[in-house]
Amino acid sequence: MITIATTLIIIFLVIILIGTLMVAGKSDPGYGKKAKNTTVTISAIYLLVSVLAIAGIAAYVYFT
Repeated sequence: MITIATTLIIIFLVIILIGTLMVAGKSDPGYGKKAKNTTVTISAIYLLVSVLAIAGIAAYVYFT
């Protein structure tokens, strides 16, 4: 059961990250410079959520 949950979380995070990068790549040249900060911020949020998800799974496995 935990393997399925871990796999689904990883797949979900990868799909979200790819979707975000695809949307960030479709902008006009002037907007691209302004959107760089937003893309970095969103990527940092995804990284944080990924770490927290993995920590949550590890805590669940450890305490169960």
